[in-house]
Amino acid sequence: FLSGPQGGGQQIAARIGYDEIDMLLLFRDPLNPDPENNDDLSLLRLCDMHHIPVATNLATAEMLIHSLERGDLDWRDNLR
Repeated sequence: FLSGPQGGGQQIAARIGYDEIDMLLLFRDPLNPDPENNDDLSLLRLCDMHHIPVATNLATAEMLIHSLERGDLDWRDNLR
C-alpha cells in the first residue's frame, strides 16, 4: 500500500469494504501523535463496522497473528 499521505489509508479502506482484510495492524507513534490524522480514526471505525480485529501495538499484533494461525478468527467467516 502507499503511505498515508499518498492515499494508503484509502486503499486499505477500500479493501475493508470489499471484505479483503482479515485484520489490521496499525502502528502509530505514541510519542508524536498526529491529532489531524483522521485516516487512522476512519480505519478504526471501518474495522469496528466490519468486525475486523485491530492491533495498534506490537504485543497485540503478535497475539492476533498467532490467533489467525490457530484459526481463532474463523468466526469471521460466518459473518460473510
